[in-house]
Amino acid sequence: MTNAANLEQPSASAFAELEALFAATSLAAIDRDQLKQWRPQGNLWNRLKPLIARQAGADLRWTEIDGHRLHYWDSGTPNKPVLVLVHGFGASKENWSYLAAILRRDYRVLALDLPGFGSSSFRTECDYRVGTQAERVAQWLTQLGVGKAFIAGSSMGGAIAGLVAARYPAMIDGLCLMNAAGAPATRMSMLEAGVLAGKNYLVADTAMQAQRVFQLCFHSRKRMLGVLFGLLMGKDMAQRSPVNHAIFADLVGSLGTANEALPSIAAPTLVLWGDSDRVLDSSCVDAFLAAIPQARAMVFPETGHLPMVERPQDTATVLKGYFNAALAMETDS
Repeated sequence: MTNAANLEQPSASAFAELEALFAATSLAAIDRDQLKQWRPQGNLWNRLKPLIARQAGADLRWTEIDGHRLHYWDSGTPNKPVLVLVHGFGASKENWSYLAAILRRDYRVLALDLPGFGSSSFRTECDYRVGTQAERVAQWLTQLGVGKAFIAGSSMGGAIAGLVAARYPAMIDGLCLMNAAGAPATRMSMLEAGVLAGKNYLVADTAMQAQRVFQLCFHSRKRMLGVLFGLLMGKDMAQRSPVNHAIFADLVGSLGTANEALPSIAAPTLVLWGDSDRVLDSSCVDAFLAAIPQARAMVFPETGHLPMVERPQDTATVLKGYFNAALAMETDS
């Protein structure tokens, strides 16, 4: 692990520039009439979700938050520390199944489908910017009576988790930013290059394009795992394409908010990354360390954008060790 509190703090201007460049591409043109007609459909992936929950040892639950039906997992032991898991763009709580199965012995694990994703509802007229989603996560935890929690967020979920930690410091005992959005990289990723060319490699418009998404997200040595995910999820991803395009526009337009909040994070923070990430380049790590003085980092070798899927046991070991140390420090103080 490394510490780089003395690095120069990054500026949110990089995100303002990205937003302006995105607005000039065809990706910024959202068909609102098509969105109004969109409805979720049954498919193989949705039929598999109860089985995945069983593998993770999770109870399937739902509640109402900000006009949305929000679905989530609740697993582990009630009297253990709470660990909240926030998925990334285009994903769902099922991304955490391997990790939740390991960590539920030591935590009460709560993993949600963010509004607009997974089994949770999407509403055309609603805002899905990261700041709004962070408020919904905080509202959900308050509704569940969670006064203290550790929180880990992947990609877009990292930006959201960081905002929860910044805005509700009394609620968060420790934070993990896992290949997280919200800090500028010094090297352009494949995703960023595609977006500037008017192509979003994280959205599959057809079932076949789902293979491209997982090729981007996984390290090359996990190629067959990516093929399997593409086959299982391809139809669902293609069916959700209009929603994902719309939410991506909200995401791009709100990353500056997440970046500006980073210096306000007081919780012990672990920045966890894969060295071969082609969605968000690993050079983001230095920017996070510069913005969050108490942050530390770990970078996994031969790992892509989804460490909790590619290396669940290693990810669980690192998270448990870091959060246990944070808990011990709080107890001593």
